[in-house]
Amino acid sequence: MGKFAKILSEKRATFWIVSAWAILCVGIALVGVNTLRQLERQAADDAAANAERVARLLTANFERTADAIDGFMTNFATRFSPKWTRDELFEQIRGLNLPSAIIQLAVVDSDGRTFVSSVARDAERVDVSDRMHIRVHRENRVNGLYISVPILGRLSNIWTIQFTRAVRNTEGKLQAILVASYDLKDFSSFYGGLNIGSQGVIALTGLDGIVRVRSAADVSYGQDISASSRFHQIVKERTGRLDGEGTVDSVARVGFFTTSDRYPFYSMVAFDQAYLDRRLAPLRLPIIWSLLALAFVLTAAMAAAVWVVRREATAAARLYHTQRLEALGRLTGGIAHDFNNLLMIIMGSLDMLRRAKEDRRVRYIDNALFAAERAKALTQQLLAFSRRQTLSPAVSDLNRLVVEMGEMLTHSLRENIVVKFDLDPHLWPVRVDADQLQIALINLAVNARDAMPDGGVLRIKSENIPSTSEVCLTVSDTGVGMSPEVAARVFEPFFTTKEVGKGTGLGLAQVHGFVHQLGGRLTLDSAPGQGTTVSLFFSRSPEQLEDKSAKDQSLPQMPAGLSVLVVDDNPDIVALATAALEEQGCTTRQAHTGADAMHILREASFDVLLTDIVMPGAMDGIALAKTAKASAPDMVTVLMTGYSERLENGERIEGELLLKPFSSRDLTAALLRAMRKVTVERQPA
Repeated sequence: MGKFAKILSEKRATFWIVSAWAILCVGIALVGVNTLRQLERQAADDAAANAERVARLLTANFERTADAIDGFMTNFATRFSPKWTRDELFEQIRGLNLPSAIIQLAVVDSDGRTFVSSVARDAERVDVSDRMHIRVHRENRVNGLYISVPILGRLSNIWTIQFTRAVRNTEGKLQAILVASYDLKDFSSFYGGLNIGSQGVIALTGLDGIVRVRSAADVSYGQDISASSRFHQIVKERTGRLDGEGTVDSVARVGFFTTSDRYPFYSMVAFDQAYLDRRLAPLRLPIIWSLLALAFVLTAAMAAAVWVVRREATAAARLYHTQRLEALGRLTGGIAHDFNNLLMIIMGSLDMLRRAKEDRRVRYIDNALFAAERAKALTQQLLAFSRRQTLSPAVSDLNRLVVEMGEMLTHSLRENIVVKFDLDPHLWPVRVDADQLQIALINLAVNARDAMPDGGVLRIKSENIPSTSEVCLTVSDTGVGMSPEVAARVFEPFFTTKEVGKGTGLGLAQVHGFVHQLGGRLTLDSAPGQGTTVSLFFSRSPEQLEDKSAKDQSLPQMPAGLSVLVVDDNPDIVALATAALEEQGCTTRQAHTGADAMHILREASFDVLLTDIVMPGAMDGIALAKTAKASAPDMVTVLMTGYSERLENGERIEGELLLKPFSSRDLTAALLRAMRKVTVERQPA
């Protein structure tokens, strides 16, 4: 009996041990299932967020494409003359600098027959009056740009969409219709280069329910989805997340859609569920092994799992942060380049007008020029953040720059804040960009002002650091200070502790980008209740300070009779630069591409080559300058730029650099500097 009891007791113990083990395994299994589901939800959320970023980027890209096409169409319509012959009109459209994706630009007469085409001088006159993109203008149903459904070329077998705009006289009578055939392969090739999985989808669809281009496992055009409930949801909501099966192929996906504010189109980006599952597959096996280990050594395994998850999360966060900064930098650089071209037109036109004889207009023009200068400063701040601003460093006296900023700094503060200067009278010279330094000081002063709501002291100190051959410029305040967590993030773009609408988070990011682009460094010292000190360190310059007295005098006139070749793909900038040069007594010729400029240079010689850096085609401004210099070594070269990635990468240029936007005075100064530099180089050693 005792033996039986012992056996029974052992069985019961075994039962309880097995039961406890089973319960533990079930619990671990439930934890595992829950963990995997959380990972799946997180992966879906991350995919939707990534799809949102891409969809907004694609919508903005489409809007820029449509804006550019509408721009040159509108410009051409204003110059159109019904008296032009077919040959004259053919030469006019052949002379346009069209985007490469436009495979044909045609002019259709008011009867709906093709009058002339950029493809051939004597192209057949085809009746296209039945086409919807022609009818909407003949029936006066559209006032502006119209974008057609996809059309498959009968002979070319190329899918295109037609951008059309009517040309009307002052009485509103239809004179002609401009038709630009845009190759949809331009969109599909771009979409196909994005990694969204083998069954992922990128689509550009009109609010009429017709898909313009859809890139999935293959590329398709022209599907009609207007009857689907998903389409009506998109039209109603305009922007939002997508979950579920696709309208066209019923594949389960996670994505995002966003509708253009200016055109009746929306972009949709979606990752297929199988793609997300494949991305999660490498994580499943480690989780299972971790859970099995947890059954044996629960505490140690859990600690290890937490450590692994945290390490992977930190690495993912770092990767995301790096990608975000790079994406923001590229977008900022691209936007700033276009913005600088617009500013160039504004400032150049106002500058020419300012020197007219009607004195009563000067005050208003001065105000407009001041506003344009402020916009220019904003562009420089954006580019400094992305580290893509082409700086113009010069040997400078930091003390003088700080003193010149005194009044502006005072205006940026409140009356209850006192500014104190502690400037070393024997400060070494440094190479800095004066404009960017001023922006940096204003940003630091504004941050200090916000940190001292009840007033205080802003102190600016300069000193030499002999041990490192550096010059230190310190800006300190007696404000509220900041915690270590906030101090660690203050140089991140768009990070701000201010209320919504009271700060963009770009200020200290600009300071950081500006200092590091010049090869300097900066430190921040702050504690709650102890104020904040920001120190900027610049390397001592071996060069001597420039003679500012000579520089501040009125610019001398350019030598009479200079011949200048002006090259820029923007015709408005060419016109402004040409007008400014001819006002100085120069003779000019114009070109819009590097290839056109080289053709002119083979036929004639010039004293000066004034060229933009960023231009379409195989030859940009830097390549043009090098090629021209090889064939005409005595020719002076001045390069214009609002932004250039090649300069950002440190490429050496031939000639003087002129930053857009610039005034007539800036242009004259740049040409004179370039001519003086060439004169010095020619002098015998």
